[in-house]
Amino acid sequence: MPRAPPSPSTAVAERADQEALAARLGVFALELTIESGRDLSPAFRRVRLTGPGLATLPALPGHDLMVSVDPERPSLRRRYTIRSLDAAACAADLDIALHGGGPGMRWATAAQPGDAVDALGPRGKVTLDPEVDWHLFIGDDSFCPAALVMAEAVPTDQMVLLALELSSPDDVVDHAVAADVAGPGWVWRGDKPPGVDSPLPAAVAEMALPEGTGHAYIGGEFRVVNEIRAHLLARGLPDERINAKPYWRLGRTNAPNGEPERE
Repeated sequence: MPRAPPSPSTAVAERADQEALAARLGVFALELTIESGRDLSPAFRRVRLTGPGLATLPALPGHDLMVSVDPERPSLRRRYTIRSLDAAACAADLDIALHGGGPGMRWATAAQPGDAVDALGPRGKVTLDPEVDWHLFIGDDSFCPAALVMAEAVPTDQMVLLALELSSPDDVVDHAVAADVAGPGWVWRGDKPPGVDSPLPAAVAEMALPEGTGHAYIGGEFRVVNEIRAHLLARGLPDERINAKPYWRLGRTNAPNGEPERE
């Protein structure tokens, strides 16, 4: 049965909490509506959100929205990269990795047109470094939407290197990178679950890094991200040119704010 709408007093309290958190984070509290949801591949589902607050949202490639994913627990949130933002249509697309079976995946698969969504954004400190010659994007399914939207924004006089892990070619979604692309591109893990014996560290170890100044953006499972970061540091890439962002941790549920537990 559909959930009964919250009482007016409860709705006011929830909205006040949302606005207070937005103020603390320095972002906007957004009241959005689901316009549509559709599967892009076996690995990804796209949810389109609409709302007037999206018309002037100051989002950069790589920024995300923190979305409340459980009507019974408004404070349970997950963060999803803004895959595309159409200010004229007041619409944003979120591409969501379908693995793990957690509350975010359940929300994405159950999303219906007309559902109300509370969101905070734009969130995130990781976006393109404008002062480099090449950009290296490394990660699993969870990082692919952020990697692709940033790679698509790289100018044509710079280079993109990709090492993105998926199960198989069936999982690849449409993308359009204007800059020259190098690296292994897609790295297949086969039937293994994400985060289990990831092929990414070995693939990155075999990569030749270009001349000039580069920046690496790493996202995905906690231990895999840290292993790849350590490898790139050992190869001489400066720490300030590495953004390493764990999105999740194998065997553990993310915290209510959407971040993986550190311990």
